[in-house]
Amino acid sequence: MPTQPHKPPRPVAPRGSSLAGKAFWAMVQRVALTAACIDLGYIGLFLWLGSVPLALVNLGSIALYLGAYALIQRRRNGPGLVLIWAEVIGHSALGSLLIGWDSGFHYYLLLFIPAIVIANAGRYAVPIVVALLAYYVGLRALCDHLGPLDPLPGQGMQIVNWIHICIAFALSASVAAFYRRTILIAEGRLLKQATQDGLTGLYNRSHFQTQAQHALALCQRTREPVALLLCDVDHFKQVNDTHGHAVGDQVLQAVAQIMSRNLREGDLLARWGGEEFLALMPHSTAGAAQEVAERIRQAVEATTLELGEGNAPLQVTLSFGVTHVQGTQDLKAATARADRALYASKRAGRNCVSVDVG
Repeated sequence: MPTQPHKPPRPVAPRGSSLAGKAFWAMVQRVALTAACIDLGYIGLFLWLGSVPLALVNLGSIALYLGAYALIQRRRNGPGLVLIWAEVIGHSALGSLLIGWDSGFHYYLLLFIPAIVIANAGRYAVPIVVALLAYYVGLRALCDHLGPLDPLPGQGMQIVNWIHICIAFALSASVAAFYRRTILIAEGRLLKQATQDGLTGLYNRSHFQTQAQHALALCQRTREPVALLLCDVDHFKQVNDTHGHAVGDQVLQAVAQIMSRNLREGDLLARWGGEEFLALMPHSTAGAAQEVAERIRQAVEATTLELGEGNAPLQVTLSFGVTHVQGTQDLKAATARADRALYASKRAGRNCVSVDVG
């Protein structure tokens, strides 16, 4: 009667179209099918041990699991979980009453506790766990009072108990693995949100500053040259006003891709803000950075963005400001110098590269 611990029908498991929610329901479906297959094997086991009633119970369990699978397949998740809960609670009670508490059917009730606590808010988790405890204690008391109604002969009880112990351990490990994967996915998403610009996939400003400080400190210790490259999409406001912000987003994404392709692996590139991009180039002189900036400028100028039928392709250009980081100069001071060079490019008519060597 193996099953995976899940939370009760109200309030229940992850909802919506999130990756974690989809993974949860896919896991529930796998559990339902796996449990149905194991219960099929249990039918043969209990017939061999001489317990026809338990064989019939497992036949009913297969029907419940397959029904739950079909409901969740149709996205009727709540009723599907109700069937799984009904199977586990009912199967635990019937198995314990028929062949005795020591058979281990009650282990499956305990497996629900972590899922209840994780999947429900505190105000729901506590009463649900208390209700489960009351059911568990009541079932134990009833089993002690009545004794096994259909005891297994010989070593049957020990066989069933050991099988249940092995399955309970396997299910506990499976549940822990699922929630661990869920946590890792959530951590990855949070890290991505904290470090990357959502539109371009480049470093965001705050993460770039952190990484750049480390790179600057290393180069200053080794006295290696460091260059800074700041660029701006020319007439970007006009692009947004004329073609809409969706096209403006496409422009920024295209520029980000071109810049990424033309920078080295060890260079740091960020969307600095709006239509501005900033690159820190360790082990690079201002002259070398100027050559890279010119290569990027030409690549962007040669790129056209198709806007659909009836619209002329869009072409944009970039203006650049390049400088080098002097001695122990910090990132803020170096960026200010690159910004001055950028404005020199703007005054010179845009679509060019200016260098501030101090």
